This record gives sequence, structure tokens and C-alpha cells, in this order.
Amino acid sequence: MLPVIAGYFGTTVDALLGVSAKARETRRNEYYSRFRSAEGAEKRLEILNKWCAEFPDEWLAVYNTMVAVGELPKEKRDMNMLRRIAKNALRRCADPAWHDDLIYGYLNSEDDEKTALDFIREYGSEQDVSKLNLMSGYYCGRDENKRRALYQYQMFVQTENIMNFLTTYRNVGDVKEAINGCEQALHILKKLSDNPDLTKPDKWIHSKLMALLRLSNNYLFFDDREKGFAALDAAITLIENMLDLPDGTVITCGTKRFGTLDCVTQKGVSYYSGGGCLYSYDGLAILLKYENLPFEGECPIDIRNFAAPVYKGIITGATWHNFARYKDDPEYQKYAERMRRVDDVTDRKNVEYILTHGVVQNPNGGRLCAVKTNDREDRRLLYILKEEPENGFKKALRQFSEAAELTGVTESAPILTADGNGNIVDTPEEVADRLKLNEAGAGHEHN
Repeated sequence: MLPVIAGYFGTTVDALLGVSAKARETRRNEYYSRFRSAEGAEKRLEILNKWCAEFPDEWLAVYNTMVAVGELPKEKRDMNMLRRIAKNALRRCADPAWHDDLIYGYLNSEDDEKTALDFIREYGSEQDVSKLNLMSGYYCGRDENKRRALYQYQMFVQTENIMNFLTTYRNVGDVKEAINGCEQALHILKKLSDNPDLTKPDKWIHSKLMALLRLSNNYLFFDDREKGFAALDAAITLIENMLDLPDGTVITCGTKRFGTLDCVTQKGVSYYSGGGCLYSYDGLAILLKYENLPFEGECPIDIRNFAAPVYKGIITGATWHNFARYKDDPEYQKYAERMRRVDDVTDRKNVEYILTHGVVQNPNGGRLCAVKTNDREDRRLLYILKEEPENGFKKALRQFSEAAELTGVTESAPILTADGNGNIVDTPEEVADRLKLNEAGAGHEHN
């Protein structure tokens, strides 16, 4: 009943139980780190169950719990538990940003078709009245430019869905036909962007990258190295060109049909986690800020901001079947290493940007120290340590030591330090010394 009581009074379960926001954030980060570093669905599910038991309104944990159930072998899935979690969560979840994700998370793991359809009938709308349609109706007769922008955005999303349909192998089950689909999609994208150069960044970048990567993967199915690696080269070149764009670059669709969807770029970082005095990042991103859509900053319904780790994982992790077959091939390894370099969030120029452009919120004006680690073979984290006005880096170093122990980090080193005004300064000696880790991953303070 605690979530119901908390919802009635407009507070949280933690507040009812006397758990401070700071303590909650610490525990939440601990669970998140353990979950991210766990190997195998069973181990992840064990951690997620404890996380949900302690924080029943932590929708990130609930969502991942339902997904983890679907990752188990069928004979080990507790479908009754899955359905109970889904229905309980949707009755309690008042956060619209998580509501649909919870539905998708459940349906991803549900094996029984009838149960899934009954669930959709119960929790889905009778009519698909999207936010975009409602907004378009509101602005009709009020603001024609915003109405037109919303309409063009709807058409843009539908066009990208068509590109995805053309390039996805499983839609036809024939690899040769899939190659034809990828080439058709790339031909259309050249026309839409009014540019024959597929390596030029524009608003169609996601569709171009997925078409190129799928084309490469499909050609390698037939061991056509020349065409397979040519498509992979074009994809990585496009990523490189996108990340090289200066802030404030105007990104367009290249055609007047989508002329109201012009965006302005702002470099950032993705996969943020952390709290207190410790922040961690593991990839570069480009935020695409719309000028005509009726939203402040980035569009909240647009998931197409450019996140390099999405594509990095496909290439360096060799998660697709034919990339996996070529993972140890010297030529493929050259492309994988090139992708690692272009998305290296610990590269000095990227670190300097993060520290000096306000990517990390620093209201107290203390120093920020950037640290790199050997977190994973294909994923190197950047940690930002924040200085407290009275305690210096003491808290941040303690949090870093705890995070390192949880994730198995055994090596770390400072990169740059910035003062409260965004100027690069010398890294304090005590910080550099305390960042040395032992084989267990714990810092000096723990020993």
C-alpha cells in the first residue's frame, strides 16, 4: 500500500520511510552500477529484484526487470511474476515518460499471444491519438508554422520507419533482397537530402547509418569484403563528420518538404549516470535542437538525437552475426579501432569540451577533475569528480572508489582539471595519488 499512499499525498515511498534524497541517490547508483556490470540475465535479474524491492517506484529498475525476464531461457521464465509486475507497475506509474516504456518492456518478454493482446486492450488506447496529432489539432488556426512543423515531423518519422522497413533483414528473410532494400533506401535518402554524398551529416543520419551498417553486414554474409568494408567505411566516416561539427551548425533534411525541421547542433555526452560529486559518461552525442517545433530545447518526443555509442556498440562489439564472423579479421579490427577512437570520450579535446562548456552542472563553482578508467574492453568510462567547497575532492574520491570496486575497474588516471570559471588548471597532487587502484579495484581509502 505504500506506493498508493505516497501517490495520494503527492510524495514518495522513500519520504514516507524517512529515506533522504541523498541516501536514495547513493543506493540507486550502487544498484545501477552492479546491474550494468553484471554478466548474464539471471545475475542481472537477481540484482534488479533487490533494487525493485527497495525502490518499488524506480521505473528504470522495473522496466529492466521485465526485459531481463524475457532474456532468460523459456523454461526459466516466471511469466506469472512478469504479468504481476507489469500490471502493478502500470496501475501505479503516473509518469507518462515511463508509462509506454513499461508496456513495451512487458510485451517484449510476454510469450503468450492472447495474454499480450488482452494486455494491450486493457492498457492501450482504443484510438491511437498521439501527442503529435493532439498538438497539430491545437495549433490549427492558432499558429500555422508550428502546425506545419508538427505535420512535417510526423511525415519525417514515418519516412524513417519506411527506411527501417526496407533495410531490415528479417522483413524478407532473403539476404540478397535485404541488400536490394538497403540500396533502395540509400538511393531514396540521397534524393531526400539532395546530396549524393552519404558521408555528409544531415537530419537523415540515423537512417543512413543503419542502412550502411546493414548493407555492410549483408555483404559480409556473402564474404564480399570489398563492398562490405566500403559500406562500413562510409558509415564510420559519416559518424566522424557528425562529431566534428562545431556547436551551432544548422542540420537540415535537405528538402523544402521538411523545411521546418531545421536543427542546431550542440555537442554533449550520452549514457549519463552518477550523483553527488561523481559523474560518469561513456560516449559522445550531438543534441539536435529544433527551431520551429513548439518545444523548449530538444524535442521531448524525438529519440533521434545522435548518440555515437549506439553505433559504436554494433561495430566494436560485433553484435550482428556477420560482423561477429569478421571480428578477428585484421581489416575489420582496423575499422573497430577507428570507431573506438572517434567515440573516445576520454580524448583530451573531448574532456576539455565537457569541462569548459558546462556539460557537468557545477553550481558551487568548485574544481572539476576528469578521470579515465579501463572499465571495459570496448567501453572506457570518463568520470568527473566535483570539488565541494569545504571538503575538497574527499567525497568524490570516496564515491569513485566505491564505483570502481562495484564495476571491477583496476586502472585510472586523471586527464584534466578545470576551475570554477572553466579554465584548465593543474590537477591536485592528492587527487592524482588517490586515484591509484589496486587489483581489487578499491582505492587507498578503502585499504
